[in-house]
Amino acid sequence: LGLESSRLACLHWHNVSTDERHPLPVSAKMLRGLHNDLGEVYRDAWARLMSKNSRSSMVLITVPFDPFSEVIRPFVREVRRALAVASAPPQLLRSLLPIEEPPAAMVAAAAAAAWAARGPSDGGSALQNEVETLHYLSSLAIIVDILEASYARFPFILGGTILLVFSVIAVAFRAALAPVKMFFTVVVPLAAVFGVAVWVYQMKGLAFLGVPALTSAAGAGFYWGTPIFTCTIIIGLALDYDVFLFARVVELRRSGFDNALAVRGAICLTGPIITSAGLVMAIALGGLMLCDVPSSNQIGFVMAFGVLVDTFIIRTCLVPAVLTLAAGLNYWPQRLPHPSKTLGDFMALVQGVPSGRSGDATTIAAPSASPSMLAVA
Repeated sequence: LGLESSRLACLHWHNVSTDERHPLPVSAKMLRGLHNDLGEVYRDAWARLMSKNSRSSMVLITVPFDPFSEVIRPFVREVRRALAVASAPPQLLRSLLPIEEPPAAMVAAAAAAAWAARGPSDGGSALQNEVETLHYLSSLAIIVDILEASYARFPFILGGTILLVFSVIAVAFRAALAPVKMFFTVVVPLAAVFGVAVWVYQMKGLAFLGVPALTSAAGAGFYWGTPIFTCTIIIGLALDYDVFLFARVVELRRSGFDNALAVRGAICLTGPIITSAGLVMAIALGGLMLCDVPSSNQIGFVMAFGVLVDTFIIRTCLVPAVLTLAAGLNYWPQRLPHPSKTLGDFMALVQGVPSGRSGDATTIAAPSASPSMLAVA
């Protein structure tokens, strides 16, 4: 129609007079009555965007940026704030101003929607004095709302899960301070796993490899749902291995080994099982990286990488160090027998030879452990 794309063009309902805000010599009623393609398109748009009583309308906004980029979050906040200011009564408007100046590209459409709903300032629209509220809604806005609501509740969900699980562990092992040590072997490494994931997908640290599953598209980054979907699963898998290992430590300590030998023996005896289980889970979860969905690639990477870190680094390095540091706190407040087993008993244990006399109640049948595993321990 020869108008600049940045100009806001409105129509009167009846008259065809023109001014700065009504540059076209045509009315809305006239367009609705046309018996041609233009009239049909206008009537269809009217039916979709106006309520049946013509008291409310929907204004479509075309944004000047990629709506699927990270810009959508500040855009939704700025638009809703601009609409709240535009629909506020004068006394409330004075308390809201001055507001922080938002980017012009973000609120230009919001200002247009607000003016269109209120009508011209000269009172030419009957709708002007009847506008109560202005709302912004879209499928992307709903996603933004879900994102912000999820992250607002996520700390409580995560904290409640950790508190409940660690309380159950403390009661099951009758060790009040064992969960404190497990916190350092589960929760702290979890933060490192997500840090690596951010480096891979947000900072594109492995983009030079040219593997689509190990990078994100231009303008994209780390999927917001990945921590929410994977955090509790990784905690469960890590605790599973830690509980399995700690149960063996407690068993050996109760049988008469000192804390250092109990930790070394538990690592030797549970090593093959935990390693095999970790590899199976990593392969199964890593299968998500073979699909073409970027969010599934990131979820698969986080879970597979988290399992591998827990299996080969946390279990073999961090857990033994934590369990041998202030050893008495591992089992407090329960009292355990004084260590009575020797290094010879330990060697017999890891080699699968029963220790002590045949009728000894503390005899522990153990699977064989290879010399290499003993050397690692």
